[in-house]
Amino acid sequence: MIRSIIHHDEQRLEGTFKRLKAIEDISYLCSSLFTTDLPTVANKVLKPFCELTDADYGLVFLVKDPDDQLYAEAVYGLPDEYIELRNTKEILTLNSRNVQDNWPSIRAMLKKQIIIIKDMDQMNMSFSKFFKDLIKPNKITSVAAVPIVIKDKSVGVITKYYIESHIFDEEEISFMRTTANIITSTIERNQLLEITKKSERELTQANEILKHVNQELDAFVYIASHDLREPLRTIESFASILQDQLKSSLSVTQNDCLERIVNATQRMRKLITDLTNLSRASQDTKENEVVDLNILLTEVQFELTAFIQKKKAEIIISDDLPKVVGNKEKITSVFKNLIANGIKFNKSMTPQVKISIHYDPTIASDKVCLSIEDNGIGIEKEYFKKIFGLFQRLHSQEEYEGTGAGLAIVKKILEKYGCAIWMESKINKGSKFFFTLVKEK
Repeated sequence: MIRSIIHHDEQRLEGTFKRLKAIEDISYLCSSLFTTDLPTVANKVLKPFCELTDADYGLVFLVKDPDDQLYAEAVYGLPDEYIELRNTKEILTLNSRNVQDNWPSIRAMLKKQIIIIKDMDQMNMSFSKFFKDLIKPNKITSVAAVPIVIKDKSVGVITKYYIESHIFDEEEISFMRTTANIITSTIERNQLLEITKKSERELTQANEILKHVNQELDAFVYIASHDLREPLRTIESFASILQDQLKSSLSVTQNDCLERIVNATQRMRKLITDLTNLSRASQDTKENEVVDLNILLTEVQFELTAFIQKKKAEIIISDDLPKVVGNKEKITSVFKNLIANGIKFNKSMTPQVKISIHYDPTIASDKVCLSIEDNGIGIEKEYFKKIFGLFQRLHSQEEYEGTGAGLAIVKKILEKYGCAIWMESKINKGSKFFFTLVKEK
């Protein structure tokens, strides 16, 4: 019984990891596609969309104006000639008589919502004769159809099919919705890029639209991260209960498995938190408050007290720091990340972090430059730019824990204010980070 529970939780955890990785992969694929061509995007996304949940078949249908004709644009698990046969021998039109609204793909587009069918035999739903003949002798039992909606119009649908009965849990439905949103955001983003190229006079309007799209994307990331947190809490809770109640009766291997589950869920929760913080870094908040860095650093040291004491670290503030303008919470995040990194990536018996003003005549007059210097392990020059990328780690989890998102968050926050960050470092001789903030007028 215990082994069954552990195995089930491990499977759920593995599924969560795979879905999060798939979302990351799909986001990366779409972010590198500077095109408004839906077929290109659809072909890139269909395979990971189906493979992740062990679908037997997958199809992407897209609507082409002006007659609302339906064209097959991508297939998974079906013969490649399906696309040519479907598009030449049996032309479909969204609202024509030869198209039935009880076909899952059609219903999803007409209703503009995900259609989930766990058992086709228990629903008044069907498929085209063309499709049923193609997959014979197989028969479809479960289906999920996800519409692609742009500007309140269904422009396509991604549908996956299962021969055996399939259970669609909330996490999988969230993954499907997230995939559709990523595709939609990619197309809308690239449409905006094309608009800005056409006319300088439309630049202001395009920027406003882009700002709106980014705000929606930030909100979507936050909601998606919340959906992913819940199953992790469940896994961690069950594993912790098993640890507390059965630790003495389990073998060393079984206890090790439980420990690994707890550690993995904690790391994943931290990863999701960092993703959420990254999305919030560019959100509009109270950005014009005056922040006294001397007071702020006192608060930062207090928040890091346990960590500082554990590492026997020393924080040295060598100057009377100025007041700056910005959001206090975000500026606090900048200092906390840089100070914590200086202590964490440090093999000295007494880690030191020095904070001071850096005087540089090339810095703009409306900015102040600060430096945070440590006596840590240092970084090779070839990695100076890489470490500011999202999830870029130079060390294993066993050496130094963390997700690799901290410096990416710092960089995004500073860029929000039109500020910059750069560094100097030598292996085994520490690192020195320089960054600018907006000076109080």
